[in-house]
Amino acid sequence: MSQKRIAVVTGARQGIGLETSKALLQDNHFVVMVDREPFDAVALLGSLHQANVMSQVLDVTDYEGVARLHQTIRDKIGQVSVLVNNAGISPKQPDGRSSGILQLDPKEWAKVIEVNLTSVMRMCQIFIPDMQALRYGRIVNISSLAGRSKSVVAGPSYMASKAGVLGLTRAIASEMGPFGITANCVAPGRILTEMAMQAGEEVNRRYAEQIPVKRIGTPEEVGKAVAFLCAESSGFINGATIDVNGGFFMS
Repeated sequence: MSQKRIAVVTGARQGIGLETSKALLQDNHFVVMVDREPFDAVALLGSLHQANVMSQVLDVTDYEGVARLHQTIRDKIGQVSVLVNNAGISPKQPDGRSSGILQLDPKEWAKVIEVNLTSVMRMCQIFIPDMQALRYGRIVNISSLAGRSKSVVAGPSYMASKAGVLGLTRAIASEMGPFGITANCVAPGRILTEMAMQAGEEVNRRYAEQIPVKRIGTPEEVGKAVAFLCAESSGFINGATIDVNGGFFMS
């Protein structure tokens, strides 16, 4: 990399977001880690990366807050050229199952669409102008196997939101390609994250039995795939989706 690129990663406190942040740091990015829950970036990453990390507690649906963060980054560090939209929710009922179509509450639907899809659009709207000015950008949106095919555990609100992310990403890829900006998706299958564990160990065990590689994936594996799409050398990959699911879904 000819210069240290500034990357923003949402949902960065744990799981895929944390491992993506680590992978980007290893690839010589300055990483702005964003999460709605308080976290200690030095404790998570070690003091080695302290000079190349900025942490921010922020809900991605607080668009005024996101705009303020954008301005702070510009004033203190520079223009953002890498954006990873990872933050997402998948509500569960008390028994660990997702709501079915007949049980789905409109409030749940609206919240999931707001967090998982609308916030991705707004984050892109806020940060893309920096990339246009730089004539360079990498956007990676985290979709899901649930947006690509049938889902064993996800409910209709989550499936719809993640399918929407795929379409939104293709629209951005087409429109922003001439500016040197690529937009791609990573679609994880079952990954060992806090979200996946909401369903319980037995559900995950049965799920693993259906995967050709016979195991659940790790956040590190997803983070490396995201970092690959964020690299300068990935500039001819645009509007694509990388499936990280052990072969459960193949296309």
